[in-house]
Amino acid sequence: MKILLLVPYFYLVNSLNILIYSPAFATSHMNFMAHISDTLTDAGHNVTVLVPITDAKLKPRIGLEKTNDIIIVDHDDEMREALGIAPDAETALKLLWERVEKPEDMENNLKWIFDQILATCPLLLRNEAVMKEIGNRKFDVAIAESLSVCGLGLFKKLGIEKTILAASCAIFDFQHDFIGEPNHVSYVPTSNCPHGDKMSIIQRYMNHKSSDAAQRTIINHFNREIKHFEKFGISDWRELFPSASAYFINSNPYIDYPRPIIQKTVAIGGISVHLDEIQSQKLSEDWQNILELRKRNFLISFGSIARSVDMPIKWRDNILNVIRTFPDVTFIWKYESDDLEWAEGVENVKFVKWTSQTALLKTKTKSDSRLNGFLTHGGLGSTHELAYLGKPALMVPIFGDQFRNAKMLARHNGSILLEKFSLADFERLKSAIYTILSDSTYSTNAKKLAELLQHQPIIPKEQVVRQVEFIAKYGPFPNMDPYSRHLSIIQRDLIDVYAIIYISYILGFVVLIFVFRFLLKFSFGKSTKKED
Repeated sequence: MKILLLVPYFYLVNSLNILIYSPAFATSHMNFMAHISDTLTDAGHNVTVLVPITDAKLKPRIGLEKTNDIIIVDHDDEMREALGIAPDAETALKLLWERVEKPEDMENNLKWIFDQILATCPLLLRNEAVMKEIGNRKFDVAIAESLSVCGLGLFKKLGIEKTILAASCAIFDFQHDFIGEPNHVSYVPTSNCPHGDKMSIIQRYMNHKSSDAAQRTIINHFNREIKHFEKFGISDWRELFPSASAYFINSNPYIDYPRPIIQKTVAIGGISVHLDEIQSQKLSEDWQNILELRKRNFLISFGSIARSVDMPIKWRDNILNVIRTFPDVTFIWKYESDDLEWAEGVENVKFVKWTSQTALLKTKTKSDSRLNGFLTHGGLGSTHELAYLGKPALMVPIFGDQFRNAKMLARHNGSILLEKFSLADFERLKSAIYTILSDSTYSTNAKKLAELLQHQPIIPKEQVVRQVEFIAKYGPFPNMDPYSRHLSIIQRDLIDVYAIIYISYILGFVVLIFVFRFLLKFSFGKSTKKED
């Protein structure tokens, strides 16, 4: 029976040669591309992952587990010189904690990461050995990270026509226009929107402003990037984007906000959550001992970018003071430093530099879970893990799409959203943690969502394999490029049509008034003559 079930899953007899472009600039993006790569490797295909190193610290975090064909492009002297004059990434990341996200500051705030990505493209093109190696291979399909047009430019140079874009976030609203997808900011929260789909007029204005600022930022970035390909006769990234036969997004329709999409957009959110593997994970004896210290346990982790060690001291100390008020709960805090003198005397907190997050989230006894809550930053990976594993959470977004992710999950009533500045508010933080620990409705709702996801008809892994195999056999699909891309906003939104309709109504009304006035005047004139 199991063999029969696998037949439609691998419906191409021959293995495909697949190239995946995944620059090392952010852990979450690399992990998403790694899961796509490993999924296709699992399906029996030959996957080559091209990894130009943007941030040298991320080289050990490529994230591939099953794909062995990896081509790493290390820094050269020119790259090191370029990064030497780029904005300091560590300083930029520390500022995330207390930074208030404003649309007008977006381009300046993201300059450090886009400057790094920009330097990565010429790094790749300068490496003659790598360019020769991938140029000699014959690839059936190629997949590119969508925050860089370098991958698409490379594929065009190599003559690969069957391409796919992959976005590691649930939504990149600022790229919708590039592929002809509608962008309804009136009710669909943008990538870094802190509001839900029910917005006031001010919130809708800010949502529009945010999307507009993000689009200007990415256009400027793409315009700079594509210049590296002009010597190869490739100068228009706006034609490369819609030429992709599919657009993978890290969204799950049963978690995310509903919105209209085009046929090329394929939701594969949850591809990073491997339930069978997670259920087989076993915690070490040390972890088991920590979980057995008290009946209840609470995990605290802010991810790998906004590190706990960099948060304002006032916030850190306030979290510790709140922990003191729950002596019967063990708090497991992912903290990236051995300097812990500030926490001496607090026995119910355990500091760790690394956590097996999924193994902790799924831990259970016969009666209930041993992990009773999770304070998280709302990264999309953690958000999907929470949703699939059914854990109640306190979500405190720090920057970027974390605001949207946290609001998106909170609407399912299994988590509480708390703004980051509340980490300095003793009563608010204490009340939120107490609610997660004591109100069973959050746990119940979280488990309901997890059960739904476990039985969803759309399986992310299958989607990826089927789409790639289908595109390899029948693609590319130029006829799937919506003509809306070529229409102005006046044409696309029928403003010209409505104008004609309304003008005709107005003209008709004016004519009626003149006719009525004429008849009235004529009738009045006749009655006057009779009286005479």
